Amino acid sequence: MDTRPGSPKDPSRLLDALEITEQECRQCGTLIAGLNGRYACALCGWVNDHSEGHSPLPRAEDDPDAGRDRRPRSTRR
Repeated sequence: MDTRPGSPKDPSRLLDALEITEQECRQCGTLIAGLNGRYACALCGWVNDHSEGHSPLPRAEDDPDAGRDRRPRSTRR
């Protein structure tokens, strides 16, 4: 995998596209924060649809850890 700075799979490039956004929960009115216009309220459980975000979601192929087993070694078979 090519993780050189500036390459399509460079992890820092993915982080550059993240923006912390805020709005009131549509269900209970609590001020909530999200990433790029995607929200989930921890108080009442409301979640907005992913399509309402400000940017396209990254593809699985863009994940530098794709295919890696992330479970702790003690739980792997």
